[in-house]
Amino acid sequence: MRFFGWLFLATLSLVLMVQLRLIDGALVSPDTPWGIVGFELAFTRERAAAIIAVWRSMGVTDSALVSLGVDVAFLLVYPFMFRRLVQLLRRDDGSTFQRLGPPLSAAVLVCIPLDALENALLWRELVAGASTPLAMAAGVAASIKFLLVLVTAAWCVGALPKRLFPRPAHG
Repeated sequence: MRFFGWLFLATLSLVLMVQLRLIDGALVSPDTPWGIVGFELAFTRERAAAIIAVWRSMGVTDSALVSLGVDVAFLLVYPFMFRRLVQLLRRDDGSTFQRLGPPLSAAVLVCIPLDALENALLWRELVAGASTPLAMAAGVAASIKFLLVLVTAAWCVGALPKRLFPRPAHG
């Protein structure tokens, strides 16, 4: 039953991720090659303002706002998908690697408020104009979020073979 719960969350995450990529495609240009991710990681008023100016000239600021809106649904799904995956892959073998599973499955849920904060800050910049405090705060929130996702995904990749091909117990 736990597997089907994860499968549902994984499928929903994939659908939302594809939707986001389709929306974000309009935001990519030679001046904004990373699309919304470049805006998330702008860190300065100057860089955020430059991205907004490019999007305005392309007529795609509404796409950025829609992307941030769809991301609200995504941020409510992908952390739980990762949490469930860690729980599915974890083995209780006492190893340091496996002991990292429970704290990691809890830590990945911090992506929810980080992503929500980041979206609110980016929305504000799109509507009211770029500022260094907003760009910096959004960049820090995005960086921590991406780090949590990367570490959790790496743990899952490392845990998968241990779950699929367990070593026989000796003794």
